[in-house]
Amino acid sequence: MDSLMDALTNVVAVLIVILLLLQVDVENTVNKMFDELPPATPEAVAQSKLLLADTEKKLEIEKEMLDAPAPTPEKLEQVRTDLSLLEKSLEVNKAKLLDLAKLKKLAEEKEKESAEEKKKTDERLAKIRDLEALLDQTPRPKAQAASVVSIPDSRPVPANADVFYCFIVEDQAHLVDAIEAKAMVMKIFDGKKKDFKSERDRQPGERTRYIYDQEEVVKFFETQDMKVRNQKVIVPYNKPWTRLSYRVTFDPKNGDASAADMDQADGRFHRMMDYVNRQSRKPVLIFKVHPNGFATYLKARQIADEKKIPAGWEVDGNAFLSAPLDDFSVNRLEDPPPPPPAGTPTPPRPTRKLD
Repeated sequence: MDSLMDALTNVVAVLIVILLLLQVDVENTVNKMFDELPPATPEAVAQSKLLLADTEKKLEIEKEMLDAPAPTPEKLEQVRTDLSLLEKSLEVNKAKLLDLAKLKKLAEEKEKESAEEKKKTDERLAKIRDLEALLDQTPRPKAQAASVVSIPDSRPVPANADVFYCFIVEDQAHLVDAIEAKAMVMKIFDGKKKDFKSERDRQPGERTRYIYDQEEVVKFFETQDMKVRNQKVIVPYNKPWTRLSYRVTFDPKNGDASAADMDQADGRFHRMMDYVNRQSRKPVLIFKVHPNGFATYLKARQIADEKKIPAGWEVDGNAFLSAPLDDFSVNRLEDPPPPPPAGTPTPPRPTRKLD
């Protein structure tokens, strides 16, 4: 027992010593912690009080929510309904946002197109201003004085007359000797016709007629350099018909005589009228007047009247004279156009007259 008591007392003593040591260590640790804490300032204390008050307020709100009665099924159903409406509204608003994005994109494209159109319009306006500036610097053309051309009592052209033509274009006169031009064409044709392909066509009671190959004849004349008074003579195709024509062409800007030349008594136009009188005993001169050449025609006509050449005039804006070659026939290369319907009135062909 003595030994047991010694052991027990020793254990208790050891425990007491350990407790005393722990107490001393805890006090030292606490003192150390308090010693290491920084001193509290008035601002920190005030901030801590505000934080404490805010925390207590939130705690009271949460207590009230905990103490509040549970929502009824009707209330829950109302909340669900409101939530569905909110979700539906969100989808509608999302669709509207998508449409708005499309509209913005379309507006940007239209704005870009508008800018491009504005640029083009500005360029056109600039060109118009430049043209207006050039127009302001361009001298205004002066209107030609009106010419009054009277036609006296007309008379038909004699059947056996030799017809010459004088084209009047602006201030230029072009004398066309159709008689010499046709004679030259026929002379060349007669010298070559035996070599052309031809078909005989004999009608009862009529002379044998030869029909020549139009393609061959026209190709042959294309190789010929035919001129009368420096005016070129050609024989073009006349594919739907059986008669060819000769054509005398001239340069409208370079005539045989000018209006200024006509004022000279020994000028070129006076000599041209003498040439007409020498070429034929029964000459007839037909003036073909361009609408811009009436003033020149009046001068030329006065000279022709002084030379006692029977004359007449027609309005003609062409730069060539065409007349038929009715001394021989050619084959058709195309079908002619259909005749007008039966009963269609045929307009009368104008009759050339002298004045």
